[in-house]
Amino acid sequence: MIEYVFGLAVRALIFDDDGKILILKRSTESKTNPGKWELPGGKVDQGESFDKALVREVYEETGLNITLENVIGASQQNLPLIRAVHIIMAGKIEEGELNLSSEHEGYAWEFLENLSDYELADWLEYFILQRKETSIAHDDEDSESLLNPWIKTISTSVDRIRGKK
Repeated sequence: MIEYVFGLAVRALIFDDDGKILILKRSTESKTNPGKWELPGGKVDQGESFDKALVREVYEETGLNITLENVIGASQQNLPLIRAVHIIMAGKIEEGELNLSSEHEGYAWEFLENLSDYELADWLEYFILQRKETSIAHDDEDSESLLNPWIKTISTSVDRIRGKK
């Protein structure tokens, strides 16, 4: 049996004034998910808190300074020897002008429900599929209550760490 190493990645769901989210198209030269669309973010460096990592990654990839609001969900990406856990957080643009790094070759502002029109990174496709399944199962509940119980626990923990109750 292969022993997997788990890695942590962080992603930002950044909304514009029209309720669209920012997605980035990975470079076709990328080692993982080349040419596919994803949310801004990336790996957490050793010894780095995941919220600082997310703010750093978004700035490096887009030139945008953001503040983080809350945990939206999580997803998993299965690579040959690594399982990357992606924590997805809502972010708000504080300042900056969108300027892509060489890691990406395009961007779009799109409504969440239209993301299936794009060729998505595997972890993002899985996240959206989970969200749709949960939404169907809880049709009468609001979007905040659609989070899995363990995601709610992560969100509560993050709020405590950041001084919110």
